[in-house]
Amino acid sequence: MARTWSAVLARLGVPTGDGRIIDPAGGSGRSLPLPISWQEKSEEGHGGSIVVARMEAMQIANGMVTATGRMLEDIPYKVIEELEAGVIGPSVDLDDIEYVMDADERIVITQWRVAGATLVPIPAFSDVSFTLDPEPAEALPNPAEVAEPERSMLDEAVERAADRMWPLQASAAEQLPPAEWFARPVFDALTPLTVTPEGRVFGHVAPWDQCHVGMPGCVTPPSSPSGYSYFHVGEQRLADGTVTPAGTLVAGPRHADLASGFQAAQQHYDDPAAAVARVIAGEDEHGVWVAGWVLPEAAPEAVETFKSSPVSGDWRRVGGALELIGVCSVNVPGFPVPRARVAFSAGAQRALVGAFGIMPATGTWEDATRPHASLNVEFNEQGARARLAWALATTEEH
Repeated sequence: MARTWSAVLARLGVPTGDGRIIDPAGGSGRSLPLPISWQEKSEEGHGGSIVVARMEAMQIANGMVTATGRMLEDIPYKVIEELEAGVIGPSVDLDDIEYVMDADERIVITQWRVAGATLVPIPAFSDVSFTLDPEPAEALPNPAEVAEPERSMLDEAVERAADRMWPLQASAAEQLPPAEWFARPVFDALTPLTVTPEGRVFGHVAPWDQCHVGMPGCVTPPSSPSGYSYFHVGEQRLADGTVTPAGTLVAGPRHADLASGFQAAQQHYDDPAAAVARVIAGEDEHGVWVAGWVLPEAAPEAVETFKSSPVSGDWRRVGGALELIGVCSVNVPGFPVPRARVAFSAGAQRALVGAFGIMPATGTWEDATRPHASLNVEFNEQGARARLAWALATTEEH
């Protein structure tokens, strides 16, 4: 039986290694199925590649192009070997392309259509993936129907199959979250970040209508032009078999240096030992929300730190806008009002971090998402103007 696979084929709104950017708003795909090719030797473009798999499902969402499908039969074993060794990855093939040059002389692809992908040693994006699912176990003959001279051969086959099935059994027991935990939540009001006894995580990490105390006037969180693609740099497998782009909440390293660029800041938060939750991020009328789950493999002490401490978002300037790139626990009292530190460079705001408290849940999802009167703050025109000015500012005096 052909092996199945899942993949993150491309990142949207994020520069490739050679400086190209795929606009999240301009994408589509050809009719499925689509080819997945393999390039054995590096050639110009994707020349010399052969088709080794079929793409049966594809999704363009949350700043990523993700897909699933099956490998073809009778492909070179070297393809499987390189995939399992992690030395090749997908490079998306696009057609129907239109592009412009931005202020930094980078190519921004404003219209595009997915026509397939090619497995190459050096993908255009460093944080893509192509994951093979476990190989199906082979069916074994009924021992009662096997002649006596053949029994020894059968016994050896059973032992070999048992060796292969052991990791499959462990994989089958893998704990995965329900898909609805990663669906867009519906909040009636601003909701503190909440952790349920079952491990579900949801709530707001930054409210639109709260002023940060670290800047003059009323400064509120920026919206993400890329759909939080700079935060969704990982992925999460769900109980229904699908895969969603996701970001990680951490309880270990404190905020990255405010003078650091976004890539250095992202690396600062990339500590598996400190990861406590995997979530998706989005926006509603109340603010920036996250939804997901507490990782089962998270260190107990990290989880306790996460539950008892407020969280703080980290925004960095990417291109012409501030983007959320990390959320971590901080040693600040858990007030439901953000507090901010801001860094400037050459007259332009480059970074912001703001703390927001966590509320443990003791009841149902409906109880936790019921409006909290203490958090309802009247939104004013001054705050709206400040939010817009902050998101667009590049050379304003401070």
